[in-house]
Amino acid sequence: MTQSYESRLRDQNNNNSEMLDYLIRRFSKQVLKLAYYHVRDRHLAEDICQEAFLRVFKNLERFRQDSSYYTWIYRITVNLCRDYKASAYFRKMIPSCRINTNAVSETKLFEEVEGGEVFSKVMDLPVKYRVVIGLYYFEGYTTAEIAGILKIKESTVRSRLSRGRDKLRKNFTVEGSL
Repeated sequence: MTQSYESRLRDQNNNNSEMLDYLIRRFSKQVLKLAYYHVRDRHLAEDICQEAFLRVFKNLERFRQDSSYYTWIYRITVNLCRDYKASAYFRKMIPSCRINTNAVSETKLFEEVEGGEVFSKVMDLPVKYRVVIGLYYFEGYTTAEIAGILKIKESTVRSRLSRGRDKLRKNFTVEGSL
């Protein structure tokens, strides 16, 4: 007896739902952190994380397995962050968010809870440095894995790590000498 189209579709949706549930449990914290590295606002990062997993669910059948699920989800997240930061809404909202002292103090509080003073200093770096430093030191990825996730050369990852560390060193030295 052959399954009806509706039955096969229902089974496929159940399989996709189970896979999505697994992917969310496995990668949601990392995706949230990555989004936060980019937008530096916890609530926006949560929205981006949700949108990333919604896109994962919609495109699960199209995943070609050229890379790991993790790399695929990270690419989706990075693209969403870039799209959001390029949007007119984001550009209009940033000046008002910077003036709002409650938003700034909430961000600093989240950063202190998340990783202390060092994490907060890393978050003060430009995005290209904060992402590679976050992935390398906070998430424990190798330079080769980061290059794969960000689709950049491994030498670029090493260069950004070095420059980011130099900037951090200068920030801590300036703060310590005051």
